[in-house]
Amino acid sequence: MPAVTCRFSDGGSFIVEGEVGQNFLEVALSQGVPIRNQCRSGSCLTCLCGTESGSEPLILRRGQVTSLLKSDRELGKALCCVSELMSDGELYFDYPSDETGPSEVQSFIDSVEWIASDAVKLSVELADGAWLDFEPGQYVEISVPSSEECRSYSMCSAPEDLPRLEFMIRILEDGSMSNYLSEFAKVDDVLKLRGPFGKFVWSGSRASPHLFIAGGTGLSPICSMLQHIRSVSGKKPQMTLSLSCANPDAMLDLDFLKLLEAWMPTLDLKLSVREENTGAFLTGNALTPIDFESLSPDTEAYVCGPDGLIKAATEKLLAAGVRPENIFYEQFVATGNT
Repeated sequence: MPAVTCRFSDGGSFIVEGEVGQNFLEVALSQGVPIRNQCRSGSCLTCLCGTESGSEPLILRRGQVTSLLKSDRELGKALCCVSELMSDGELYFDYPSDETGPSEVQSFIDSVEWIASDAVKLSVELADGAWLDFEPGQYVEISVPSSEECRSYSMCSAPEDLPRLEFMIRILEDGSMSNYLSEFAKVDDVLKLRGPFGKFVWSGSRASPHLFIAGGTGLSPICSMLQHIRSVSGKKPQMTLSLSCANPDAMLDLDFLKLLEAWMPTLDLKLSVREENTGAFLTGNALTPIDFESLSPDTEAYVCGPDGLIKAATEKLLAAGVRPENIFYEQFVATGNT
């Protein structure tokens, strides 16, 4: 029976024992190990852990598709929720073992504003006495009113904006939350939030150049990072934001992006559309306008969007010599109908 030691950043450790082939997250949680988790399908990276060099206590479930890139797997990273017990070893988690779980809070709708032909910005205010500590780039679950469903959305506002939170949300046909926001939502409606979740967060570094790559509403967590960077005092990193949308009408919150560029002299904005370009934007995807050959190895790259964009961006970044540990990404995955 394999025995796996789970080590946390505060020095806490737990030993997990189970049968070969058992789902590691399920076994660990049943034995009281405080592993962060959310999607349980290999898409959100919340249950990410590191392994010892040369050690392989976990193995990816056969046939499982995940958003964890090959380059990260080669660095010894694994997702607990889609991994099976294999052998003795050690796992490392970059958060303390005694942290509290996600918060559950109430909020009230301030506004629902159309920011593109198929996207809205949802603004909410936390209820009196409620709070939600989050890092720029994280997300929460929002309960769909009058149902038992919930959807995950990244904040586009910064922690400094609390108790106000904002979200960029794609409106999809026949989506539960989409229908509510586009047809029924009104000011002061109550929305229940649970979180925060996610490891796609700003590193806090200001010395290295930053490259932000976003596809569609993958812009939301990146906007949270940019607004936070703007709010902190001191030197700002040199930054490039490359955003692509389907067509000009789908370009997200253009007025705000132009204002953000004006507020932040070290930010270079590159906006692209894939079709129907009227000349106001670049033509192509978010990778088209980037000069990868000019990137330095210490560039910090933040990529958010569909799986194809993340994989293509990562391949180009690694080929350009950007260090793997400087590449951060989050895949936007629809859970049911949004």
